[in-house]
Amino acid sequence: MTNSNEITTSMGNVALDVVGNEPLAEKNKKKTPGTAVQIVTNMRPVTITKNTPMFKYDVKVMFVYSKADGKEFVKERSKSIFKGPEHERDKGLCSLAYKKAVRQCPELQKGGPFYYDRQASLYSLSLLKKDPLTLNLTGNDLSQKSNFLRVEFTVTKVADSFQSTSNAIKKSVNIRPNLADKTILEALNLMVSGKALEDPNVLTMGNCVHYLYNDDHIKMDRVRVLDGEKNSAVGTCKSVKTLEGRDKDPSLYLTTELKATLFHPDGYTVLDVLRTYPKFNATRQANDAWSIPVRDSLLGLYCYVTYGSDANLGVERRMVKIRGFGLSARQQTFKRDGQPTTVLNYYREKYNINLRFPDLLTVVARGREGQSENYPVECLELCPAQPVRTEQMIGNEQSDLIKLAATAPHNRNRITEQVVQSVGLGNDREGYVKVGAPEVVTGYVLPKPTISYGGKTVNWNEPGKRGPATDFNITKFLRPARLVNWEVVFDKNTQLDSAIAPLVNTMKEMGMQVENPQRSFIVNGNLKPIFTEAVKNKRQMLLFITPDQNNYHQEMKALELEHDMLTQDIKFTTAERYVRQPNTRKNIANKINIKLGGLNYDVESKYFDKNRLVIGFETSQKGGGGDAPIAIGFSANMSDHHMKFTGGYFFVKRSSDVYGPIIKNVVKLCIDQTKKNRAAPTSIVVYFSGVTEGQYGLINEKYVGAIKKVCESFSGNYRPHITVIAATKLHNTRLYKQDQRGVSNMEPGTIIDETIVNPLLGEWYNSSAVARQGTNKAAKYTVIFNTDKTKPLEMWEGLTNDLCYDHQIVYHPVSYPAPLYVAGMYSHRGAEVLAQRSAVYKEGEFDFEATNKQLGVFDKKLFATRFNA
Repeated sequence: MTNSNEITTSMGNVALDVVGNEPLAEKNKKKTPGTAVQIVTNMRPVTITKNTPMFKYDVKVMFVYSKADGKEFVKERSKSIFKGPEHERDKGLCSLAYKKAVRQCPELQKGGPFYYDRQASLYSLSLLKKDPLTLNLTGNDLSQKSNFLRVEFTVTKVADSFQSTSNAIKKSVNIRPNLADKTILEALNLMVSGKALEDPNVLTMGNCVHYLYNDDHIKMDRVRVLDGEKNSAVGTCKSVKTLEGRDKDPSLYLTTELKATLFHPDGYTVLDVLRTYPKFNATRQANDAWSIPVRDSLLGLYCYVTYGSDANLGVERRMVKIRGFGLSARQQTFKRDGQPTTVLNYYREKYNINLRFPDLLTVVARGREGQSENYPVECLELCPAQPVRTEQMIGNEQSDLIKLAATAPHNRNRITEQVVQSVGLGNDREGYVKVGAPEVVTGYVLPKPTISYGGKTVNWNEPGKRGPATDFNITKFLRPARLVNWEVVFDKNTQLDSAIAPLVNTMKEMGMQVENPQRSFIVNGNLKPIFTEAVKNKRQMLLFITPDQNNYHQEMKALELEHDMLTQDIKFTTAERYVRQPNTRKNIANKINIKLGGLNYDVESKYFDKNRLVIGFETSQKGGGGDAPIAIGFSANMSDHHMKFTGGYFFVKRSSDVYGPIIKNVVKLCIDQTKKNRAAPTSIVVYFSGVTEGQYGLINEKYVGAIKKVCESFSGNYRPHITVIAATKLHNTRLYKQDQRGVSNMEPGTIIDETIVNPLLGEWYNSSAVARQGTNKAAKYTVIFNTDKTKPLEMWEGLTNDLCYDHQIVYHPVSYPAPLYVAGMYSHRGAEVLAQRSAVYKEGEFDFEATNKQLGVFDKKLFATRFNA
């Protein structure tokens, strides 16, 4: 194993240099094997009038005000540095200025058509004669501030890519990412949103998500939360992309995906919102049990102040962001002009406001001087159009929203079409842009792999088989483990001896050698003595059966790490039920066998070279905000069998490059373990999950470079083949199987690798799992780097699909290949440990080395196991 110092020497030292100039792996596609099926997409072909010039301009919108001394100061609104309502405010002011500029400038009236993004970009289908075009705009329709002077509105040719044409589609993609000219895509993304931006019934967030204010005509379920007066709204996100197209000629497509989001109420005061919660009263304090969840539901919300000189300034009213709750206005004191006063007296004396609720908690927010200030809840009004973020959701809000999104395929397809038409994205623009109907493409259902277990193989065509075609069953483990020194742990006075024998018998039926366990008991909720004694007695595993209300899980897993002791956690009600449920017992036996180093079954894939090392990187992105550390999980088949995936996690600082700092360490660790357990791998395949197209250059140049250096560091001429694949579910593509009955979910193993994929790279969508509820979402895979150029795309498609069958716990394929799925589980475990034990900081900075040494698994016996199965 690698020691802790080796693990952390390079963490945090990866420089994000300019990348994207090296070529990515070129497409090497042959005919895809499998059964052909028709697939309906949410991608619409976009055509534009040929030989039409297009011009891009920079826009500057400078609001000029006067200071008390008569000097001027300027606020640029066209390059807003803000987020949320402050950003939307700047966009709104830019839009006002642009509309007034059009009214005053003949050249902006007769030219075009023009498309303005309400910030710094203007696109035109005609050339402006003046460059730069400068206007001074005045009037209280632009700003109601008493010190407002004018708006300086300037339009200038951009330095690069000023002129493009409708024939530049091919230039928008390039095997070298930095050489792709995205001008035409930027323009078209704005053009297709033109109607939505003009429609008062459409709320546009950013430039690509459009919600309907009134969506009553859309037949679908809604979510309404009385506590906080939150309501769901339906909309669509969109993007214009260059894809392969039907004729294998780069073509434009508009992707539209359904969005259902919960929103805070518009125009409510914070007091109005508090009143919607049951048991509200006028003396609620910041630290009482009622206030804490209510506070969490409001943290981060932006509010307008409703008093003083700002009260009548429209969108330019002062905004504050809720940071928490504080003492009541009567209790909260501060110094004014050197003298102590209360919030209650301050509002009476300065603003002539007699607060109606002086004994109610106040809102804490940042004041004018950057210090925290207390604001009465009756004096703050929620800014409009604020989505309910995940961390603001309480009760069942998140699960209700998930249920709302989990719509059956035929409903989702219908609703998406209705919303797209209502928003106006499906409409042509000025005769220049034409948007077609959703594309229908051909997909292929790949054959299932051979699965062997206990001397048998799965019969996929078993007579009388129930359930989905890709579900299977095994009756004996391929490699059963031994469990002869273990312990079942109960809570004091809450034991369930009747649960032990059925589980032992199930493990024996599956081929494991199992002795009866010892028993121990948790006293006063203290788990540590249990682990201390287990280590002393050299137990293989601790199996906890505890009441549901006693949530020991996270502490148990933290102690598992500290004491290097495998654990299995079973809730009391589950143990009561599994006496009568053999499948539940079997699932637990599956986990235990894997944790102990056994192997439940083998996926015999024709695409899997047994000398190939496959590594997956995944991050949950869970953790605190800002630069707080997060857990990165990895998994690889580095054990004694090529289908057995184990791994671990690292803690890194949150950044735009979370994988970079650990790649060398992980790859070296995995090669070392593979050599030790089997032999040096002759090829290495690495999957990176959750990366965007903008990171392809980073992967191709930085990540691949790190992998190569690791290989070169081994003695001899060690040069294995290297293939790197980007995987993501963070896309807006939706795919449906089409037949004579309509649309439905795609069958597991469905591949789409033509028409709607990247025109230059080896790319495909794979729907590998059964959707047990709602509409399934295919994962997208892109080959970024590949030294094994003789292998066609079929090789990586088949390998990826077959690896989706290798979960080992459940007997059906899952939504990601095993190296990524298991890496995600390790990432989640790392996040749990981090939440329970917290990171190490040195002089206020996150300490990579100390944290990974203290909370990591690399010097533990656990590392050689799939301890989080």
